[in-house]
Amino acid sequence: MFRKIAIVFSWFLITPIALAFLFILINQHNKIDYLAKVGPSIAAQNYSQNNQLDGQVLGVEISDMRPYYIANFLKNTKLEPYSHYMVEVAENYGLDYRLIPAIAMKESGGGNAVPESTHNAWGWENGRTVFPSWEVAIDTVGRTLKTKYVDRGLTTPEEIMPVYAPPQITTGGKWAKDINRFFEKLTTL
Repeated sequence: MFRKIAIVFSWFLITPIALAFLFILINQHNKIDYLAKVGPSIAAQNYSQNNQLDGQVLGVEISDMRPYYIANFLKNTKLEPYSHYMVEVAENYGLDYRLIPAIAMKESGGGNAVPESTHNAWGWENGRTVFPSWEVAIDTVGRTLKTKYVDRGLTTPEEIMPVYAPPQITTGGKWAKDINRFFEKLTTL
């Protein structure tokens, strides 16, 4: 008899706890489903409203977002790890930081369409140039863009195209249009 009373007592004690636990799980699941249906924009908006870090990560202030824009732009390419270096080279030569990665994306999909050993993501000499490393390639491209283009007043993709990619003039300027599209994409990432 005592055993039956213990079982009934346990039933009445454990059942409400189990039901409350299930209710909480179902409620959490419904919230996740709701956020998935509404879209990540609301979740991101809610997160950004609660985020008071103002460009800080673990106490380190990020003042230059350009390397992160380039890294996001070059995601899953051979050049993604060199995003900071591209900004540094662009800064050293007084170039638009978007020019080196945009040309690399246009010419080789960020280096993915060329053999790794060439390190020639910019179609240098129609792809015949072999650079010893990505760093040397990035620096050479930056220096050449500075001395042979920017120093001669060729600063926009439309001005650079006739010298960099002359056959593209006959295609209605597709090269310059693509570079400008990449510029726009880089500024909206």
